[in-house]
Amino acid sequence: MTESATQQTANRPVMDDDDRPLAGVVVLETSSFLTGPYASMMLADLGAEVIKVEPPEGDGFRRFGYNRKGFGATWTNANRSKKSIVIDLKKPEGLARLKALVKKSDILLENWRPGVAEKLGLGQDVVAALNPKIIRISITGFGDKGPLVKAPALDSLIQGRTGLIAAEGRYGNPSVTPFNMVDKVVASMAAQAVLAALFKRDRTGKGAYIQLPMLDALAYFNFPDMFQHRTFENDTTGWKPPQEQVLQTSDGHIVISPVNGKQMSITLNAIERAEWKEELKKMPDPVAMAADFFRRVGEVVKEKPSAYWLKRFAEYDVPASPVYGFDEFLEDEQVRFNEIFQQVPSPVGPIRAVRYPALFDDARLPVHVGPPSIGEHDEEVGDGSSLGGKKN
Repeated sequence: MTESATQQTANRPVMDDDDRPLAGVVVLETSSFLTGPYASMMLADLGAEVIKVEPPEGDGFRRFGYNRKGFGATWTNANRSKKSIVIDLKKPEGLARLKALVKKSDILLENWRPGVAEKLGLGQDVVAALNPKIIRISITGFGDKGPLVKAPALDSLIQGRTGLIAAEGRYGNPSVTPFNMVDKVVASMAAQAVLAALFKRDRTGKGAYIQLPMLDALAYFNFPDMFQHRTFENDTTGWKPPQEQVLQTSDGHIVISPVNGKQMSITLNAIERAEWKEELKKMPDPVAMAADFFRRVGEVVKEKPSAYWLKRFAEYDVPASPVYGFDEFLEDEQVRFNEIFQQVPSPVGPIRAVRYPALFDDARLPVHVGPPSIGEHDEEVGDGSSLGGKKN
């Protein structure tokens, strides 16, 4: 890769903060772990002013896992672009301050276990009375009623209950999907639900109370393809894991994804094994045929290096990709061209941040700052009288 290619970018304009879709919207976030914080960070990227409420000792997830000077990397990546204030909700004055902020906010985002809000004195009747226009979203594991209402709800546990761990396993070995996939899916759905409620409020003038169980969200996410054998009435077909698409080459690995007969045909042309087409067509079981197809292609592919096959498959329009490591992805020409990542300041020095992926009128929504220190914005936020320019 040449230096000029490395530095080339799309050079798209940057959207002014006042023009961001959620400019002027105030989000009050009392959540921890990943579901709530990641959802509110998405809203911050879209222009909302997010006030993160932390206990005196700070969000318990701050120091989780790989960290630098007490700033966990995962926490950092889900809590940048926010303002932090400290409130002890176990004290009357803390509860009073939070209630004052509720009156000034557009959105209240929390992921307490069912019953916690009521014990704190923040049940939905209280919140709605304080601010009838507020949109409250409550993320729980299983909902606020039912046999699992008090059960622990962590990413891997939800995976286990929804069939994902069993589906991810191959050859009888169940496997957890890493990197908190459930939490991030739930967060995305939470942000989507909030935006829908904001749209409705513009029409009706009324707030909303949104409940989002992680169990329900992942069922919605998994169903289209993972549950294809339970879609049609009375279908009890046994599930089989999808064919492995990662192929070993003589010096590494590539991934191919021919998804129809035409693409499978051109793949055989590319590896110079066109004579296999008729043999594969005669196989009555499409699943068995696909397995044999990938087995045969894999035997040929491992004879030559990855670069050869990527070039060859590109010439034949075969869907194929390199298998990158983290650093290779960060240095990818298209990643740089799209200006996906940038460096921003933080209390522990510059960090890499990823911008909101959507472009609005061809403009980027860059990240300005990293995560806040505990209570960094207490004085600025105060009782919320200056939030979002609100006068109510």
